[in-house]
Amino acid sequence: MKKISEKDKITLEEYQQRYTHSDNAELARSILFILGSAIGVGIIVALFFVVLRLYEFHPIAGYVGIALAILVFVFFYLIPIIKIGTTKTFMTNIKASNARQAKRHNKALREQIADKMIDVTIKTDNVGWYSEELVGQLANARHTRNDKELKSVLNKIYQKDVKNAANRMIKKSAVRVGLATALSQSEYLDTLFVLVYDLKLIKDIVYLYGYRPSDSQMLKIYQSVFANALIAYGINSATNSIGKSLNSAISSVFDSASKSGNLVAATIGSVVGGIAGSALESSLQYIVNSTFTTILGFQTKKYLVREYRLQEVLDNVELVETDDEQIKLIASIEHEVKEKAAKKQKGQVVKPSLT
Repeated sequence: MKKISEKDKITLEEYQQRYTHSDNAELARSILFILGSAIGVGIIVALFFVVLRLYEFHPIAGYVGIALAILVFVFFYLIPIIKIGTTKTFMTNIKASNARQAKRHNKALREQIADKMIDVTIKTDNVGWYSEELVGQLANARHTRNDKELKSVLNKIYQKDVKNAANRMIKKSAVRVGLATALSQSEYLDTLFVLVYDLKLIKDIVYLYGYRPSDSQMLKIYQSVFANALIAYGINSATNSIGKSLNSAISSVFDSASKSGNLVAATIGSVVGGIAGSALESSLQYIVNSTFTTILGFQTKKYLVREYRLQEVLDNVELVETDDEQIKLIASIEHEVKEKAAKKQKGQVVKPSLT
């Protein structure tokens, strides 16, 4: 994240022209809630069909599946989505009326992020997200209430430590999604794995950065999660058809051996066809699902970096007057008005002030 110099400062009007856009916050929150709920419904539907298959296998397995399904829904949907939703976001889409409030809010949020980074580093072992040297500088900046130094150190942490940690999270999640969907051989399990792993990835990245993207950006992220789940469902069905076709093609090569009575060759053909078909299905599912999870992770990163950049630019916007200056000006005007009113009552000539 590029550091802003004094010469890069802009006016509030310039900031609004470049970065502020018309956005209905209430509508965005409503749609975000609906989309988040739709993801929850998708998880419930996937769990229902998984439990149904377990119940068909054995009633006891079905009852155990119900208990596990409740735990999965709570720990892999409710908790992540609540944590994401309750994480604070920077105020970057501002108006002239709330510019100062936004700057105060963003400053307070930066301090909270710094405190969380310090706390995580001190209280946890083997996490390795943030370097101890930079965290020490961050603690010193907080202790001395040096906001300029705090912003400088945060920039360094985000540019290296956080970026590398986020990339490790994305890679780990993509591998897990790829392996899980490649091995499951069930469209409902594939959908479930993609939804829960993608939500966990978003939650982990948001926790790592210490803030979340704006509601409008979260909408795009949740849309990607939902789309990934639909793709996982579709790719499972498609690869099953491709695998069966490949199995049939290979098996047909050995049909002549079967007709001539060579049962060994016919058996080998059947086995090879089955293995080749399954391998192709698994490979396609691994590649497609892991790729889309990787794209989701980098999309989330991109939005987070953009928000941090915008709040940094806003912090360097030159406002015409500070709150203290406004208060002092109003007080001086009231004092002058009272003084002139008192002189007028005494019959004195009041000379207009030129200052």
